[in-house]
Amino acid sequence: MFLRRLLSAPVIIGAILVVLIGIAGGLITNPTPIDSSVLTGFIDSRSPGVTALMNGVGFVFDPNAVAVMAVVAGLIVWRVVKKILHGVFVTGSVALSAVNAHIIKALDGRPRPPEVTRLAAETSPSFPSGHTTAITAFLAALVLVLTMTRWGRRLRHLLWIAALAFIVFIAVSRLYLGVHWLTDVLGGFGIGLGSTMILTPFLLGPNVLRRAL
Repeated sequence: MFLRRLLSAPVIIGAILVVLIGIAGGLITNPTPIDSSVLTGFIDSRSPGVTALMNGVGFVFDPNAVAVMAVVAGLIVWRVVKKILHGVFVTGSVALSAVNAHIIKALDGRPRPPEVTRLAAETSPSFPSGHTTAITAFLAALVLVLTMTRWGRRLRHLLWIAALAFIVFIAVSRLYLGVHWLTDVLGGFGIGLGSTMILTPFLLGPNVLRRAL
């Protein structure tokens, strides 16, 4: 059974996604034209009020904070649905995404946008975005667990739309603050999603992903 789940489509697709994104990150050390254009666009649209909001968002949804949220959410899921593996899935997805992101950051070492353009202090490599990686893994895992409930199944499309909208919001906050390139947040989305897909067959079952969409 373990081998069957190891060779299941979600695991293979998720692993390929993570590996390809890691390779891509190593090939795009310099910003692409669209990276530069997007950064310039956000710099031109800055205002004091929005800057304060985006800095607050960056603090509240820091990868370490999201990891704590995932632990708490995992415990709540376990208590509510009475299935410990479902809780482990939520926490584990964020943990695996963090490991993958750290490995890729260390291997790729992509520089962040110029310091003069940044509105927040960051010292780690740029690719992938840790904030986007963490929130994607967290919300994808949480929505998958919720779609296994009766009401969650009925509202699954609304749940996915809400999750995606919030992920985009977090990604935009990183671009606005000038701490990431567009390709960084796209890479973070892929790493978070791929990491969650890898764990799905092992902790939730082989057919959950298909039924959740």
